[in-house]
Amino acid sequence: MPPLRALIPILTACWVPVFVGSLDSTIVATLLTSISSSFKSSEQSAWLGSAFLVSVACFTPIYGRLCDVIGRRYTMLIALGLFTLGTTLCGTATSMNMLIAARAIAGMGAGGVTTTSSVVMSDLVPIKTRGLLQGLTNIIFGIGGGLGGPVGGWLNDTLGWKPAFLIQLPVLAIAFILILIYFENKPRAVRVGGHHANESKWTQLKRIDALGSLTLLIGVSAPLIALSLISANDRPVTDGTVLGGLILGPIFVGLFVFVEARVAVKPIMPLYLLQQRTGLSHALANFFLSFASFASLYNVPLYFQAVRLESASDAGLHLLPYSIALSVSSVTAGAYMRKYGRFYSYTIVSSCLMIVTPVMFCIVVGREDVWPDWAFYPMFLPAGWGGAAVLTTTLIALINSVSRADIAVATSMSYLFRNTGQILGVSLSGLLLQSLLKRQLQQTLGHLPHAAELISQIRHETSVIKTLPSDIRAEAVRAYASALRWVFVLYLAATVAMCAANLILERKVLLGFVESDKKDSNVEIGAQSTSRKAAIGRTE
Repeated sequence: MPPLRALIPILTACWVPVFVGSLDSTIVATLLTSISSSFKSSEQSAWLGSAFLVSVACFTPIYGRLCDVIGRRYTMLIALGLFTLGTTLCGTATSMNMLIAARAIAGMGAGGVTTTSSVVMSDLVPIKTRGLLQGLTNIIFGIGGGLGGPVGGWLNDTLGWKPAFLIQLPVLAIAFILILIYFENKPRAVRVGGHHANESKWTQLKRIDALGSLTLLIGVSAPLIALSLISANDRPVTDGTVLGGLILGPIFVGLFVFVEARVAVKPIMPLYLLQQRTGLSHALANFFLSFASFASLYNVPLYFQAVRLESASDAGLHLLPYSIALSVSSVTAGAYMRKYGRFYSYTIVSSCLMIVTPVMFCIVVGREDVWPDWAFYPMFLPAGWGGAAVLTTTLIALINSVSRADIAVATSMSYLFRNTGQILGVSLSGLLLQSLLKRQLQQTLGHLPHAAELISQIRHETSVIKTLPSDIRAEAVRAYASALRWVFVLYLAATVAMCAANLILERKVLLGFVESDKKDSNVEIGAQSTSRKAAIGRTE
């Protein structure tokens, strides 16, 4: 392992853009109401999040192969350049459509920043220390997310929402400088270059799987956009655009699988990664974990605002224990793996712990008067602690199960399934909520004058519920509680599916763990020359 003084500059170059990306995501969430009000386009506000997430999900897999073809340094510069361009356009947007397009461009880079940073960290340290480094990265991510809301709110109240984007640019400039300085000419032990340095850049670029990238882009984005249109714009399934997206998605996913299996010379997602137990387990577990996490993160605050009638700031405070647990758990999981060299049992226990949170919410909804306000704060602790542990241990398990040549594409595959789960969690939970809520409100309030306008207002502006007459307010709260109960059931089902996926994870010892134990016993070994394949074959 390189000395700490050699790691700190490179890790800083990785952590600065990760911090800004996390900061940016919560800034946007905080400013949604102000942005949509300034453009008088509240009906399009949901697309600010959807455009970003769809873009991240579609472009993330490409960066894994780019890391191998043109090197980590150039890949990070491309990702950071797109993110910076998108952020700049957000800060200078003159219309809602321009802002949505800018968020999509920022998403194209954000996925690459996260993936490339993870790949670089895998290059730098032994696998047994990698989990601890991932935990520290999650703390940086958590700090950025925690600061984004207050910083964005303060800037919005004092200078307006545009400076909240533009203030990120100086920090991104620092990241550019650090990457230019430290992502090049490193010793062999910390090398972050590509595998084809003797070839021309054009020859290297031709290795990129363009056809696979195109089919994946359409296959992932088409159904996600269709689902977003249903949940955010109230489009019916029979709408031509929605129906076309739902049909095109499976077709192009099938074409993507065919291209990766039969056509691509250097596929962006080698299918053999999913043919091994750990690869398949990791992909499914991360998909369902991300689905569950984002379904809850987008709907739990809504529960506190629409059912318990709390303010937005008070509702957000209920997520604070989740953020704290997430940061601490990541480091704890990394320390555990570094000490014991194992991950299977820790993953299973953490997975089961996550189930506690959706079970508690399923019990509580509809029985609000029985539960005091303080009781809601610890409810999210099991989800934060278990989720962070599973994300950390399963990523290390995946890296531990593949050859060094496949680390980059395996990492990008991981983030593909995470990002797809995130946006499906948001879209499907939103679709379920709005359809049940609309039906319930029509049954109870449909007889009132101007019922359609009132129902639409209740569905899209939760702040109006407090201002309604007591009888109508009670019906609105009851409708939200009924719809959210089924959303939490969906959250529970996704968590159970994640636990089942983790059960098929292979029981393996981390690479280098046994060798280090022998070294401590003064036994001379050839750990550095031991093949990765031999180490991967060990079982607990």
